Amino acid sequence: MSAAAGTGRMSWADAVAGPLAGATCLWQDLDGLHVETAPQAAPPTSILWGWLDRTRLVRARLDGGTAFVAVLDCTDGGKPPGAARTLPWSPGDGRVEASRGRGPDGHGGGVGAVYEQVVVDGTSDGTGPVTFIRPAPGP
Repeated sequence: MSAAAGTGRMSWADAVAGPLAGATCLWQDLDGLHVETAPQAAPPTSILWGWLDRTRLVRARLDGGTAFVAVLDCTDGGKPPGAARTLPWSPGDGRVEASRGRGPDGHGGGVGAVYEQVVVDGTSDGTGPVTFIRPAPGP
């Protein structure tokens, strides 16, 4: 993964107006699991994942009002680039009971939805791995 436009350290407001604009986002906080657009104020969580279709993935690590953002473009029909691999993300682990927003299928929250991890082994600047999350493809 190489640095893309809209990556790096930025304010939460810049992240919402930039790389997270138009994305469906997934995060968990004390209200439960959220699957909805990014909130205007930084949520009380450490990681937020976002996606536009299956082709543009965003990961934001939050530290106060600062977001550390990574973007992954999967332009080959949603297929991750070279050094990335996909893994299932189990919906059945039983740790999440409350949910906010609509799931990737548009029916209720994200509890019970099936997601996949897209793991990039490393970045061009030597950091990594970086994990992105998106809805898994349908059967």
